[in-house]
Amino acid sequence: MREHLWIALPLLPPTLTAARRRRILRRRDTICFEFLLSQMEPSKIYCDQKKLPSLSARHQWFIAQNLESHTQIFYTLGNQQNYYHCRIKELRGRRIRACFHGWVVLSNHPDTVLWSLWNPLTSKLIRLPPLFHEAKHSHECCLSAPPDDQGSVLLLTTIEVPTIVFCRLDTTRKKFKWIEMSYAKQLQSISGVDDCFLVTPTCCDGKVYAMTTGPYYCFVIHVDIVVEGKDVVISLFPFVEIPTTSCNRCPSHNSFDTIRSFLKGSYMELFCVAVCFNDETTIGNVYLFKLDVTSMTWEEMVDLKDAMFFIELASDYSACYYNSTVDSELEGYVHILGESGKVMYSFHAKDKTMSVSSMPCTVLESQASAWAMLECRLEVDHVESKLEEKDNDTELVVRPVKGDNIEFDITTGESQSHSHLLNIPVHILETIMELCVGIEYIRFRATSKLCYLATPLVNETTLSRLQMYSLVSPWLAVLDNYQRIVTLIDPIRSDRYYIKVPQKLKGDYQIYCSKYGWLLMYQLCGPMVFFNPFSNDIRELPRAPYLQTFCFSAPPTSADCMVVGFTSYPKWYVVYHTVSRDSAWRKFYLDFDGDGPSSYYFPTFSGRDVYALCENKGLDVFIDMLKDDDSWETFVDKAPKHSCRSPAQYFLSICGQHQLLVVVGKFGESVEVFKANEDTEEWEKTNGLGKHMIFISDTSCICLDAKLPEMENKIYFPRLLCNGGTKIVFYSLETCRYHVFDDRNIQESFGADLFGTKIHCYPHTWIEPSWS
Repeated sequence: MREHLWIALPLLPPTLTAARRRRILRRRDTICFEFLLSQMEPSKIYCDQKKLPSLSARHQWFIAQNLESHTQIFYTLGNQQNYYHCRIKELRGRRIRACFHGWVVLSNHPDTVLWSLWNPLTSKLIRLPPLFHEAKHSHECCLSAPPDDQGSVLLLTTIEVPTIVFCRLDTTRKKFKWIEMSYAKQLQSISGVDDCFLVTPTCCDGKVYAMTTGPYYCFVIHVDIVVEGKDVVISLFPFVEIPTTSCNRCPSHNSFDTIRSFLKGSYMELFCVAVCFNDETTIGNVYLFKLDVTSMTWEEMVDLKDAMFFIELASDYSACYYNSTVDSELEGYVHILGESGKVMYSFHAKDKTMSVSSMPCTVLESQASAWAMLECRLEVDHVESKLEEKDNDTELVVRPVKGDNIEFDITTGESQSHSHLLNIPVHILETIMELCVGIEYIRFRATSKLCYLATPLVNETTLSRLQMYSLVSPWLAVLDNYQRIVTLIDPIRSDRYYIKVPQKLKGDYQIYCSKYGWLLMYQLCGPMVFFNPFSNDIRELPRAPYLQTFCFSAPPTSADCMVVGFTSYPKWYVVYHTVSRDSAWRKFYLDFDGDGPSSYYFPTFSGRDVYALCENKGLDVFIDMLKDDDSWETFVDKAPKHSCRSPAQYFLSICGQHQLLVVVGKFGESVEVFKANEDTEEWEKTNGLGKHMIFISDTSCICLDAKLPEMENKIYFPRLLCNGGTKIVFYSLETCRYHVFDDRNIQESFGADLFGTKIHCYPHTWIEPSWS
């Protein structure tokens, strides 16, 4: 019989009626914890146990270990949070390293000499003999098969030396032993390079795989394990190349600083997760791949459906966990724990958004130093699982476009809802469409294939009606290169509008700059173009050299339109192009005498001059760019003194004749605005914007006069409230807190930082609607 977790009577749930509470208190026996759990959700429950508590199978459980006090917290994430304070004897002095086949791999702390295997459901513990090394190594581990399998092997890899240390888990033997094997010659003969190591070992379909390190050979290696009597023979074979991620990022200084890849196997499936860092700790994007074993090619995943990944990057031993059937709001995400266990980054595979959240206070207060996720399937709570007949094998090839509760494939026009309008004449449909705009328009198109064919994604009626909504502020534009869709989000009403990108712009385009209703876009090794998503107009520019940042002076339809770009490779140049008269790019050399910035940020025209933010957060000005001259000077020579205690982000904007600098803390905990003083050559803090408003993003920083009183004196971020649909987040310089709009009403503040918000990983920027 399954054991229950029993707790003391004082933990009676407050939801019980007074009569039932009295009846329970009159009893002398204790009550089952599972009953209390069902009554107390979503309250936080605390208990001190010496064995694994009866965990509800309705949730995904995580573990935080305090390796000094030998305590653990089992906890859930999301809206429904529960906590269990435990002192499990099997985890005393041991830290969790990985999970395979329902078993948890443990190593002692801090020496990593003693390794063991623990089954959380049966409490069985298998101790392995001590593993002594002359030098301390950081091992990664993999269990090839369950320990009761005669061919089960626990193997360890390290990046310090090209060796595999393994132990055969033969239960018929009285003693286990470690064996060390060098794979240097095998891997060198495969890769042709030295100093190549195996990392992130995992198992899939009864086989063990690992990735190679190094810039010159990126491959998945099949670690073939053959058990012959008492002997174990391990051989290495090349299996498949590691998938590549897009390196086209705009602006270039926002390119990924580091990419860490993790190999993860689950039953018959092999995954590769690439985590991209903007700097040492900030995660900017995640790429998901699954191996097609038939064609031996990696396919980028566009939806995780019911599954989730958890990657632990908070400690000195990183690990990747996976669950294929998560029945909670955590499904569809890659959750990444960083910032020393304080911050969770959550990447939604289908929406391509990245949210940040703070870890629960109880976990933070536990002073944990190791974290993990339970991969074993819990059987203690017989809750209805997902329907068996649900098709979980079909991966989405094309991301669906959503309009509230309507979901349809933009390439086929097929809707999930059944139409009752199939017999309406087309001319009546056209009349109805004249009254529709934005989400209404998308809903109507999704009603049936007839409606889809009768109404293009954007027509003159839609454009004319959108103009009535576009007079107030810029919109957030998100470029989906997979479906070739630009999504426009209204920061006031939170409505979404979808515009089809022309076939000519098919490919991995990035947005470099936005102004006057035009997007300046660039494709790596491809053309640079102006694109107006409102008029669908495209203006192609001559092939440009590698440039880090851009700006332009006027719409490309103007005779005065000049495009200016900056590059420090191979030397510092300013490259410029007058659209109406130049057939090629021109450039002039910047001689900084060895003391120049590594890059320029947010170059912006102010009249005929171009202001650009230096790496040291000073400000340079390039005078009268419309002349063939190379005159420039330092306007402000150093960064302002701000109150931000975390790594700050800087955004430059022009407000009339003034240069404004917005300084934002890493997680938005601090927001300050400074104005350049030409006389003192310093930044001066300003406490308000008056009747102005600023829209910031990585590619644009726009300062405008507010056309509505409720919009003034605010800074708008390209972020959405996680549980607020498409509500744009803004910072009020009056309240010094973050808010969202509910139509034109300002909602109460949801916080003093950006935790609980999400940002699009697709190229995005602010755009001022322009219909010409």
